[in-house]
Amino acid sequence: MDASMHDRLIWRTSTVYPRIPYIFCGGSQEDGKVFRLGNRSELWQFLDRTEPPQRESVTVCNLARVLAMTSTVQETAPPGVATPKIILGLIILYFVSYPIYALYLHPLRDYPGGIFTRISRIPYWIACIQGKQVKFMTEQHRKYGPTVRFAPNDLSYTESQAWRDICLIPKGKKENGKELKFHPLSANGVPNLITEPSPVRHATVRRVFSSAFSEKALKQQEPLFQKYADLMVARGRRKGTVNMAELLNFTTFDIMAEFAFGESLGLLEKDAYSDWVATVFNTLTVLPVVQFIQFYWLPRTLFGLLEPKAVQKMRLDHFNHTVSRVDKRLKDGSTKPDLWNLVEESGVLTSEEVYNNAELFMTAGTETTGQLANYAQTSRSGTANCGIASLLTGTTYYLLKNPDKLNILTDEIRGRFKSNEEMTFESLGKLEYLNACLREGLRVYPSIPTAIPREVADGGNVIMGKWLPGGIRVSVHQTATYRSPANFRNPDEYVPERWLGDPSYKDDIREAHQPFGVGTRNCIGMNTKLIFNFDMRTEVDASWRDQSVFVIWDHFEQRTLGTYDSYMRLYLTSEALVQSRWLATECS
Repeated sequence: MDASMHDRLIWRTSTVYPRIPYIFCGGSQEDGKVFRLGNRSELWQFLDRTEPPQRESVTVCNLARVLAMTSTVQETAPPGVATPKIILGLIILYFVSYPIYALYLHPLRDYPGGIFTRISRIPYWIACIQGKQVKFMTEQHRKYGPTVRFAPNDLSYTESQAWRDICLIPKGKKENGKELKFHPLSANGVPNLITEPSPVRHATVRRVFSSAFSEKALKQQEPLFQKYADLMVARGRRKGTVNMAELLNFTTFDIMAEFAFGESLGLLEKDAYSDWVATVFNTLTVLPVVQFIQFYWLPRTLFGLLEPKAVQKMRLDHFNHTVSRVDKRLKDGSTKPDLWNLVEESGVLTSEEVYNNAELFMTAGTETTGQLANYAQTSRSGTANCGIASLLTGTTYYLLKNPDKLNILTDEIRGRFKSNEEMTFESLGKLEYLNACLREGLRVYPSIPTAIPREVADGGNVIMGKWLPGGIRVSVHQTATYRSPANFRNPDEYVPERWLGDPSYKDDIREAHQPFGVGTRNCIGMNTKLIFNFDMRTEVDASWRDQSVFVIWDHFEQRTLGTYDSYMRLYLTSEALVQSRWLATECS
């Protein structure tokens, strides 16, 4: 194939659908046939079909249906016709015709949404890149209702029934699959727990990890949590004033490292981020840009060809660091109940899958463990870890801003326990107000504040009583759902009592609250003994809760390698008669 033909827009009328032109991006023309750079076999199969496909191949632009209404195009371009003029004409025709199609002929034409969002995904991408995705989606739902078309092929829901329609497998239908464009493959090109496209293989891998996040396995880790609770409190006592987000990130990364690799990163002891962890946080703000690149074939192809060597090196160095830690752990023959000791017993994962999933749990595990363990356990519910750092930082903020709630929780903890040793996973799980505080924290400050989109399966499915064709992206937006007045009374207020039978909140739709894996005994909490041992205060103002979101919450203002300035500083005053110690807790 002539390299000079790359990146040209090629057109052809399909022999199956006479007089309907299909536009192929990034292809070239040989002997009157058209194929796309990349997966050629898929395109050949599409062109050679003898019956209409249920939905267009990802290689075919929506120009096909638009141009079919506007003109008749011959099978091949006549000799002498200037190709650039054809290309320019088709591009102009597309931008003129597509808005008409999107607004009046598209399968989603009857769904509410803004004019610009219904014809283009650009407003959504701008909000994501600016860190304003949560604000954008919340405003869309408050303006247009519980179902919003926020992009030409995307629907967002805030009703509880949507969880079941989207995430569960309809009887006699196919499962709505994860939208893998948002999840790039690891450096070695092998899928992990999230990106595995095969439902059968995904279910197998998920079962393997479910044992590592079971209630029994978490109880075996209690000494590990106690160890880092001690280090956290020692650091808090030593400083008096602590950076709350930093302290929790140090702790959760150290715990995940020892759980995944058998050794700590030493962040709490060194009181600083390692280069490896700093890389994770430094790339946080570019996550929406990465998603944009992954979403469209042209940016994805160009970036693959033009990716800076420094970016390649950083990505490979991060992956290789994970590989070296996993290899070291597997070679030492340790029998302690860490992640890989539990996974090795299954004998199911290949070495490459071990590396990829270790990177996944370390890169995202401390902030988005709710999503990860959700995949490890069940499609939507079951025993799972919460996004530890986000949950505890957010809950602490709302407790400090509602001192009456903090006083009730403090009385419950100090009235129930006389010493640190009495606080165990089992006993802490019985504290009703503590669990209500954490669940309310997950509502007003969910660990995953955005949404995890699914793609409607081939053949279509019914979502909220309406049939949708295959290929449409559907999702339930976490923050918009939990802040909807239709689901919760006083949705912007922190009210733990709503989970304890307060009659004022009897009409709340609790089923709408599904923060990725919330179930029985599923949260690892670290602030119970903080409340038991310290009186707390902070000077942070209300603007903290309006922080940016780059897929996950952005806790930081300053981003230089290894140095961060958190939005929230916590002042601790020790109780004279109480020993200083934190303990990781598990909540129901």
